[in-house]
Amino acid sequence: MKKLLVVLLVLLLVLSFAGCGAKEKAEEKAGEALAEKILENAGVDADLDGDKVVIKGEDGQELTIGAGEWPSSDLAKSIPEFKGGKVVSVMEADDSLFIMIEVISEDDFTAYLDEIKKIFTEEAFKMNTDTGMIYAAGNDKGIGVTLTYEKDAGFSIAVSQAEPEED
Repeated sequence: MKKLLVVLLVLLLVLSFAGCGAKEKAEEKAGEALAEKILENAGVDADLDGDKVVIKGEDGQELTIGAGEWPSSDLAKSIPEFKGGKVVSVMEADDSLFIMIEVISEDDFTAYLDEIKKIFTEEAFKMNTDTGMIYAAGNDKGIGVTLTYEKDAGFSIAVSQAEPEED
């Protein structure tokens, strides 16, 4: 729990540096080096580069946290790229992906949902609310997707790869 708190505080520190346009590149690098040292002292293996943070687990798996651009991982390639709106946050691991998008129109979301429905058809679930909707489904490759849309707030895309079944 202590490590998680340290990681979150350092991430907040780094993202505040990255988000401030008035900061010089040197100050940003110094902040990254300081944050990396704090994480290292807490026993966390992390690499900070601008607005991207890569945390390496003891098992070798990496968690990448960043913002501003569509991810390029294999899992991200399993879904169509959303062209509208603004990507504000991305979290990636080998078997999962989470993308937050803001500044979108309902028409853009509906068009994207239609694309997703063509690819992800297994065990589909859809729920509408007064302020948005949720759609979840899987495909024949063991990949699941969940779209959560909130009017006037944006939407999130969660993608996960099921672990292979053991015989």
